[in-house]
Amino acid sequence: MLKVLYICVSLFVSILVTNVWLFRFDKETPYRGGNATNMIEEFAVYGLDTNMLYLIGTLKIIASVGLIIGLFKTKISVYSSLLMAILMTGAIYFHFKISDPAIKYFPSVLMLFCSVLIYLSSKRILKTN
Repeated sequence: MLKVLYICVSLFVSILVTNVWLFRFDKETPYRGGNATNMIEEFAVYGLDTNMLYLIGTLKIIASVGLIIGLFKTKISVYSSLLMAILMTGAIYFHFKISDPAIKYFPSVLMLFCSVLIYLSSKRILKTN
């Protein structure tokens, strides 16, 4: 049961994060910080430049790919989920910094929760193998 949950949650996080950063990058969503209508505007609202935008985006895609690889090499999931959790903590911080309503940071909280779940599950799976 743990392995099935681990697989499902890993796929969920990886697909959602990849979707946001590769396919919805320039699209308006109800979850963008402030009044931003795309990712570049959102980072500007947070006071971050485009270099930081592309660094964070690259790290999130690396973590997402790592979660998929982690389905076959569990140890990779430990590091990928930890990286994703750190990045989501940062996202939540910036939503709070600009006083966004809860609906705007809900996806980041959900991804943080899922990343922690993946981290704990992967550690447990490694112990039992």
